[in-house]
Amino acid sequence: MRLSTLLLAVVAIKTVPVAYAQAVPFKFEDHGLTVSKSYPIALSVGYSAMISNAPPGECGCFLLNGGSSEALFHVWKNVAAVVQLTGDHTGNVPQSQQGLSLVTYMAGPRYSFLMPRRVTVYGQFLAGRMHGFDAYFPRDDAQPNGSANSLAFSPGGGVEIGISDWLSVRTVEAESLASHMPNDLSGRQHNVRVSSGLIFRFSSNVLNR
Repeated sequence: MRLSTLLLAVVAIKTVPVAYAQAVPFKFEDHGLTVSKSYPIALSVGYSAMISNAPPGECGCFLLNGGSSEALFHVWKNVAAVVQLTGDHTGNVPQSQQGLSLVTYMAGPRYSFLMPRRVTVYGQFLAGRMHGFDAYFPRDDAQPNGSANSLAFSPGGGVEIGISDWLSVRTVEAESLASHMPNDLSGRQHNVRVSSGLIFRFSSNVLNR
C-alpha cells in the first residue's frame, strides 16, 4: 500500500509541472516585436558614433562620439513611431583648430519584422533638425558663425534582441544622416552614424494600472 502511494505521488509530481507548462505557455517567447500591442511603449539609451568628413568634399574622415535616446510608440501592427535625440562630439576636426558638437532631434515611422530567436529587424525613416556648435560654419553672405541649424534626414535600420519581457538589446542601428550645414563647398553633409544600447519595454498591463 505504501509503495503504490509513493508511486502515485512521484507520478503526480512529474505530471503537474508538465500539465502547467502546457496550460500556461512561456510568456516571453510570444511577446512579439520590440513594440507591439502588448508592449506599446519602449525607451532606449545607448552609445552612438558618427563618421563625418573635413574639409568638405574630401575624404578626411573623422569620428564623433556621443549618446542617443529613443522613445518608441506602437501605432498599428508592425508600424511604430520613433522619437530620437542624439548628441555627438569631437574635440579635433582634421585641418582645423576647432572641435565639433552636433545635436539631432528627429521623428518618423519604423517598420519591424519578427525573426526567430527573439530577434526584431527594422527599417525606419526619420526627419527633424540638427544643431551644430563649438565649430566653424562659414557663410557666403555673412560672417562665419560658431553655431548653425539645418534640416536633417536619416534613413536606416537595426537589429534588436529580446533578453526578457521588459528588456531588449539593440545590437546595432545604422543610419545615413544627411544635413545642410554651412560649409565652403556645397552646404551638404552625408554622415554615417552607428549606435547600440538597451531598450526598456513597458507592457500594456503595467501602463493601464
